[in-house]
Amino acid sequence: MHIRLGTRGSALALAQSGHMADALRQLGHVVELVVITTLGDTSTAPLETLGGTGVFATAIRRALLAEECDIAVHSLKDLPTAAYPGLTLAAVPVRASAWDALCARDGLTLATLPLGATVGTGSPRRRAQLAALRPDLQLTAIRGNVSTRLRMVSDGVLDAVVLAEAGLERLGLLQAITQTFGPPDLLPAPGQGALAIECRAADAQLIEALQPLDDPATRLCVSAERHVLATLEAGCSAPVGAWASIDGDQLTLLVRVADQPVRERRETATATNVEQASALGARVAERLLAEPTLRGLNVLLPDRRDDRFAAALRTAGAEVTTVALTEIAAMDGPETATGLADLEAGGFGWVAITSATTLEVLGARLKVPASTRVAVVGPGTAAEVVRRGLPVDLQPEVGAGGAALARVWPEGNGRVFVPGAADPSPALAAALSASGWHVIEAPVQACARARPCRIRFAPTGSRAVSMPSC
Repeated sequence: MHIRLGTRGSALALAQSGHMADALRQLGHVVELVVITTLGDTSTAPLETLGGTGVFATAIRRALLAEECDIAVHSLKDLPTAAYPGLTLAAVPVRASAWDALCARDGLTLATLPLGATVGTGSPRRRAQLAALRPDLQLTAIRGNVSTRLRMVSDGVLDAVVLAEAGLERLGLLQAITQTFGPPDLLPAPGQGALAIECRAADAQLIEALQPLDDPATRLCVSAERHVLATLEAGCSAPVGAWASIDGDQLTLLVRVADQPVRERRETATATNVEQASALGARVAERLLAEPTLRGLNVLLPDRRDDRFAAALRTAGAEVTTVALTEIAAMDGPETATGLADLEAGGFGWVAITSATTLEVLGARLKVPASTRVAVVGPGTAAEVVRRGLPVDLQPEVGAGGAALARVWPEGNGRVFVPGAADPSPALAAALSASGWHVIEAPVQACARARPCRIRFAPTGSRAVSMPSC
């Protein structure tokens, strides 16, 4: 079989893809590498500001669906946990090392780094756990390929960097490591060290051809780890570490959420299939979420209703008071009426819902025909859209907001209806317009100042915040 393998063009991505290509060639297939440029490759901004690690996968996934390539090889830790319509995870090969590695000047270790040493890493998870081990370190967020990061140490810009041991091994750079970290010191990212091979879900012949590369034990372990991340609704900006190990039919999962306070849980369960492994990951995450971590904290939420965020704070043990400093007023101008009528008549290919408040203000006036696809800016808005009986055709894989939605918007052209605030954020409309879409924004709500409210804060140093009735 002739297989076109889509890959990023970085040295590490090419090394990983080349390794999988060689394995496929040994099985008798002809493999051609197709290099695809992603947003994560062209931007130097921190990953959490770009919308997460999904920025590396989206362009390749689109190329798969467009049949520009047949399979894609990803670092599994960089693959969003949400399923991608039309694609399937056909194989998870044997996992390499999941540990993190310190690459320091002069052969130094974490214990021997000088007081206040500068350590670079692009991972919030690593930064949070390193800070717990060495609070004196100056931890710096960095971007760049592996050689660029190592050069920051050799050039004296940093005292050390922390990278994935698996990546260094695949590049033949193990000699740069001065110390490795595994549990309990640092828990790896869910799926770290493992590769993922994706292909189109409808390509049964190719899926069968990839099966010899799949390692059942690795798949069980990473399924548990990734379901922790999915249940926590966390992306790459969340300091979540997870490590699953298997002994016979017993799967042990250790999870650490390195926020304040640090939460950690370890559980073992029988797991002989992916469903059982995934259930273990979800169960551990749910129990972590249920732990009351904010007991004794009194939280004031200005401009908030008793929404999911307030409920989550209460679940964590906080006392929550909400106060409306502004109020929402519906707008019924001619532009809005025309846009809603045009939408109902099928005049738009897409409608983008930018907030749950927009849905609340529009109510029954929002009539979306079956021919119009619905996009949302995040999971909260998606839940409200589904509750009202509408489908969700597109939402950001990681992160939320107009900019995050624009990053996953498909290529093409046509008319997009964006009902929302009278002073909308320009990120979504500007990005879509620049890509050739015709965007119609309609103001359906305005924000006005509510009646004055006097708020009294507790004395300095107290965690409590009090507020008299308005």
